[in-house]
Amino acid sequence: MRFAPVIGFVAVGATFAPGSASRNSAVDEPLVVSTAWLASHLNDPSVVVLQVEHDQSYRDGHIPGARPLSYMDIVTSRDGLGSELPSIEQIRDVFEKAGISDNSMVVVYASEGPMASRALFTLDYIGHKRFAMLDGGLQQWRAEGRPVSRETPAFARGHLTVQPHPERVATADWITAHLGKRGVSLIDTRTDGEYLGSGERHGMPSAGHIPGAHQLQWEELFRGGDSPLLKDRAELQRLYAARVNPGDTVATYCWVGYRASMTYFIARYLGYPVKLYDGSYQDWQQRKLPVRAGASP
Repeated sequence: MRFAPVIGFVAVGATFAPGSASRNSAVDEPLVVSTAWLASHLNDPSVVVLQVEHDQSYRDGHIPGARPLSYMDIVTSRDGLGSELPSIEQIRDVFEKAGISDNSMVVVYASEGPMASRALFTLDYIGHKRFAMLDGGLQQWRAEGRPVSRETPAFARGHLTVQPHPERVATADWITAHLGKRGVSLIDTRTDGEYLGSGERHGMPSAGHIPGAHQLQWEELFRGGDSPLLKDRAELQRLYAARVNPGDTVATYCWVGYRASMTYFIARYLGYPVKLYDGSYQDWQQRKLPVRAGASP
């Protein structure tokens, strides 16, 4: 990993020129916003800012008005898999406790890595209409000298009308039925060693990748170095165009559906029809389904 970006999400693009593909078509709002946009909307009562975390970083300082959301509250273990979507009832309860309602514009950033994109994928899955990414997250916010707070804001419980989108999720059966066929492009969001079959993840060795999958590590979507900012839209389009056939549905996976939520979200941002294989390689390997070692898809 070249850097540890603090990443966020909302629904308005200030970093990229907005276009139909970069907007939430349901409400005609962009899917990526800048820190400047957020600073000018912090007092908007419809904007709910979430900091997703897996530690106590929220207490060390957060964007004023941001509300804490534990990453572990939006994933569950099931059938031997470690990071699956919880029940619809649990998801709704978690987001309502965070004060999110049907009309809320949800701005998400994370204390590290793709926790923010996993939260956005979950909002997308339950049919919430207003969400997006805060480009640069807290790291960029601090770099610009903007204020931070250590106070937890007071807020009321929200009310969500949930309309699940199971088509956002790919299963092993769905992937198997589309292997080697036109219309689907697989993106493997894992490290070189995992993709090649010469590495491992937390002590779990990888034998390779799903046949036909092209590799795109989530860090490649960012500018690199010390910058937590996304690459410009044209470069993101080139990264996907090199791996996705025109008109294809994109299906992303990693080891457990965590890192792949980032390539899912950016595919969504670029206007691709997209699915996340929630069980990912852990599920594929557990089922003893075919894999391919080496650099060739």
